[in-house]
Amino acid sequence: MGSTEEPPTTPMDADASPPPAPPATSNSSPHHAADEDDDQNHNHMDDDGYATVRHQAAIDEQPSGNQQHAVAPLEVGTSVLCRWRDGKYHPVKVIERRKVMTPSRRIDYEYYVHYTEFNRRLDEWVRLDQLDLDSVEGALDEKVDEKGGNLKMTRHQKRKIDETHVEGHEELDAASLREHEEFTKVKNIATIELGRYEIETWYFSPFPPEYNDCGKLFFCEFCLNFMKRKEQLQRHMKKCDLKHPPGDEIYRSGTLSMFEIDGKKNKVYGQNLCYLAKLFLDHKTLYYDVDLFLFYVLCECDDRGCHMVGYFSKEKQSEEAYNLACILTLPPYQRKGYGKFLIAFCEILILHTMSSWWHQKRIEKNMWDMHKIIC
Repeated sequence: MGSTEEPPTTPMDADASPPPAPPATSNSSPHHAADEDDDQNHNHMDDDGYATVRHQAAIDEQPSGNQQHAVAPLEVGTSVLCRWRDGKYHPVKVIERRKVMTPSRRIDYEYYVHYTEFNRRLDEWVRLDQLDLDSVEGALDEKVDEKGGNLKMTRHQKRKIDETHVEGHEELDAASLREHEEFTKVKNIATIELGRYEIETWYFSPFPPEYNDCGKLFFCEFCLNFMKRKEQLQRHMKKCDLKHPPGDEIYRSGTLSMFEIDGKKNKVYGQNLCYLAKLFLDHKTLYYDVDLFLFYVLCECDDRGCHMVGYFSKEKQSEEAYNLACILTLPPYQRKGYGKFLIAFCEILILHTMSSWWHQKRIEKNMWDMHKIIC
């Protein structure tokens, strides 16, 4: 598995409230409707500065010939144009839909869409007013040219997508791949708070069912326990006595430290680390039995503690010499060379393990040769 790369996430003060999430992310929160009760005109300004109008206003402004499209909910599988964060319209496919209650107590729909030009990690929930309903029945290619202009990715966009896109399903057959994509098609957690960062998630992660209705989870950055509310995290941090990952510190250079965690000795930490990693790795298999793995967590250290920037894991016993199981650099720390550092560190460990293995085999062979001579 390869390390993924993403532009750094905006940091926030650890004691401050997290910044408002993007519109599509906040729509996943169960408190979204309550947060906008004072929105008398049903208008909303998203984080990118684009004024959007709710479903009812969108219907009122539609020409009479198009009202039929606005009233009828779009079906799953529909191809349509959607306004993205860059202000342009991009082709999407409707993956799922759900009913929501508007502040005016009307039943409305939100749509989970996949941007067909981009990696699946950009999939998100959108409102009807973000969709160009005229494009549903029209020729998609023509509408792309009309509404979005040149929708080819810039070199910067393509480089970002190429760096974060991970080909990870080679080991799955077609049936297994379809089953995997169906089960994980909708992200269940939109954002997480980890230390001083609020991070948008990329993929589905199979958290326990009681956490699936949370738009946001709060992680303790030291023990990786996760909670539903900020208040729970604050109470936990007063009692948590960890300032670094559990396990043994096996490397230190300047402000960097590497910790080795035995999955058998620290089972809960290992499982929580897998839950966290799955949010950013589409192809990761979640192992609930972490006893067979060693986890190597890289940290940036300061006077407040050791803050995880990434990790890799490997099997304790493997028939193959290269037994790397998973590797990840967290989004806020990407594009800093940590991915290459993790790979290099893993290779050194493997060479050391192989050297020890060959040394042990040589000793056993010499002892056997001596036994034959004596006998």
